[in-house]
Amino acid sequence: MRTHRCAWLILAIVFTLNTIGSAQTTPAGTQIPIQATANYLDASNNSYSAASNTVTLTVAQVGGVQVTLAVNNATLNPGGSYSFPVTVKNTGNGNDYYLLSPGTLPSGWQAVFVEDTNGNGQRESTENRVVDRTPTLSMGDEYKLFVVVTAPSGTVSSSEVYQIPFRVTSSFDSQKFVLHNVSADVVNPFNPLWTVTIPGGSTGDVTVVGGRAIVGAGNGELHAYWVKGQSAGTPAWNVSLGSAMSGRVSAMGSTLFAPTSDGRVQILDLNSGSVQGTRTVASGVSITASPVVQNGILFVPAQDGRMYAFDANGNRRSTPQLWGTQFSSTPSAPGTTHLWAGTGDGYVVCFRSSDLQGVWVEIVSPGTPVTSSPWIDIRTNTLFIGAQTGLFYAFNATPDPTVPHLRWMYDAGSPIVGSPFFDWVAKVVYFGTVDGKIHAVTAENGRARSGYPIQPRDAGKFLGMPIVVRKSGSNTPYIYIGSDKGKFYAINADNPQEFYLYDGSTNRESFVRSPSISGLSADDVVVAVSANGKVLAFPLK
Repeated sequence: MRTHRCAWLILAIVFTLNTIGSAQTTPAGTQIPIQATANYLDASNNSYSAASNTVTLTVAQVGGVQVTLAVNNATLNPGGSYSFPVTVKNTGNGNDYYLLSPGTLPSGWQAVFVEDTNGNGQRESTENRVVDRTPTLSMGDEYKLFVVVTAPSGTVSSSEVYQIPFRVTSSFDSQKFVLHNVSADVVNPFNPLWTVTIPGGSTGDVTVVGGRAIVGAGNGELHAYWVKGQSAGTPAWNVSLGSAMSGRVSAMGSTLFAPTSDGRVQILDLNSGSVQGTRTVASGVSITASPVVQNGILFVPAQDGRMYAFDANGNRRSTPQLWGTQFSSTPSAPGTTHLWAGTGDGYVVCFRSSDLQGVWVEIVSPGTPVTSSPWIDIRTNTLFIGAQTGLFYAFNATPDPTVPHLRWMYDAGSPIVGSPFFDWVAKVVYFGTVDGKIHAVTAENGRARSGYPIQPRDAGKFLGMPIVVRKSGSNTPYIYIGSDKGKFYAINADNPQEFYLYDGSTNRESFVRSPSISGLSADDVVVAVSANGKVLAFPLK
């Protein structure tokens, strides 16, 4: 009988333990009948069986909670708010409601909980019901809300990420709770002075010249807008080019040269927008870089991998040489006898202007086209250019092929698509990279400037050229640059933790090209154009 009793006891204990272990997935109050049976043999090898009395086990309630955040971080303007979508789920086995409370907040910050009435994770203007608890939730039910975080007001001198804690606690069992943090940083707003939207989106860069912002549209029109004064943001003129302008308009005096995607360069009058002439490069060959004029000769880099030259009468001057499958780098022509450009087969080339023969070549981007345009500092005869391999170069900008050309090389670690900008005051060259960083490199030795590279949070890719400007009367240089995620920045180059931000990401804006400025005075502007056709003029800082 001892064997019988032991078997029965062991079976009962095992069954009870298993039942307790599954309580969280079995609704509270569920009654489970338990009966143990045992089989055994006596000393004469006789088989016996026995069953216990039936015992009823009632499953006890166990508390549990799960908290899920759709977004963990945000960037706010001073005094601004952000609504973080949050889902609270009852993972216990009985009805329960949950208490909502903020943790210890940074000085000046506020956090409240607002019900997501329609449960779509997008806060509507009518959703303003502040709550401090959820409704009672059945096992497995969810409740959606927002943690609304508000930053302190006032201008900030540097960007810092703040942690905003909150707690969700079971009312049935206060020992069952979840602590979560959302993070937010505060940056100063960068508000445009005026905006316009051109039809068809924008496929090219913006050029500011003669008080006008010249922007090409995807529908083949070229638009000019006044940039400042009483007429700021109003049209000066628009004209049909017959094909989209995919590069940047270049200007010489009151004459504009507009490259188009069908292989032409339209020559226009700056004041009226009227077309004065056309240079046909090659039918159906797009021109995505900008033409340049040197000594009255128009040089045009085309997407067929050739550079073309036209005299003042529109005659083609020489048979162009093939340099890869495309030509996306705008030439630099600081003198009168030579010009430099990156090629579609990965070289930087010094061309002789008279016949477009390559005087010397240096490989910079093996296997990939050079889309960055060279910047030449004529004071030191230094050429700066980036490559899609992530390498950035400084060369001696001399036509002499016998002079060693490479001065130094800097590894940015990510493709360089846009062009560099050289700040001749600080002797620093700036450029952006595809991994969302802004680099600042000392021109003399190719070393990163202290505090660089910088990577604004959630910036996206930097595909255009930055512009570094010191407004008249100020010694502080600001970097103006946009990203493909619709962010446009004004960054204090000397203290990059201080910056101003325009965020057009929620409007599907994307700044993939370079901005342009109207001048350096207090009333001048920097103009940026989004791929969706939105043109914005920002004040200089």
